[in-house]
Amino acid sequence: MKSLSALLLTALLVVTGTAQAESDVVRGENPYELLQRVANKTAERIANERSKINEDLDYLRTIIREELLPYVDATYAAKRVLGRNLKDTTAEQRQEFYSVFRDYLIATYGRAFTQYDEDKHHFEFERAREVEPEDRMVEVKTRLIEEGRPPIRLDFKMRYDEDERLWKAYDLVVEGVSLLSSQSAEISSVIRSRGIDGTIELLREKAKQPIQPYDEGQS
Repeated sequence: MKSLSALLLTALLVVTGTAQAESDVVRGENPYELLQRVANKTAERIANERSKINEDLDYLRTIIREELLPYVDATYAAKRVLGRNLKDTTAEQRQEFYSVFRDYLIATYGRAFTQYDEDKHHFEFERAREVEPEDRMVEVKTRLIEEGRPPIRLDFKMRYDEDERLWKAYDLVVEGVSLLSSQSAEISSVIRSRGIDGTIELLREKAKQPIQPYDEGQS
């Protein structure tokens, strides 16, 4: 359950894309209501397409791209993950890192979704709050519920993208632990041992691995 709580909906946070048609993206929506709608829609699709997922776990990549990606801010998150290493990269290296980091996360969170069971799990969301026009960052409190277990705190950090006029998630705090901070520490360690180019190659290799149940797959 720990790995599920840490990763199940993190795809909402640190991957980006424009897989859905522009008309499908809801702009200007309250971030509290947006997160609830996106999470519920994703969970509903997983339930509806369970047989297809069971036949081919890689199909989870499609669901992640189509349901989650328009509402997350990968570029901002990737910059935070690189941290102080960002200044030591070239423009070309940064763009390559953003791209491969996205693909790596899609595969990683695909494995996390293999643990999601719509018959056991559901989400509870805090009541939507009013957001002032000048607000640019909010934290949305969510709980992952499984009968017979204590609720797991999942607090989503979201920021407003001025260019796209859209609230996007960029971090998830699980039981008080920021996943963005944890990933930043992990990536920094890899960069120290392999360099930025070696880190990019490692992430590319991992991104190509077929999706397997999380406890059997590689991290």
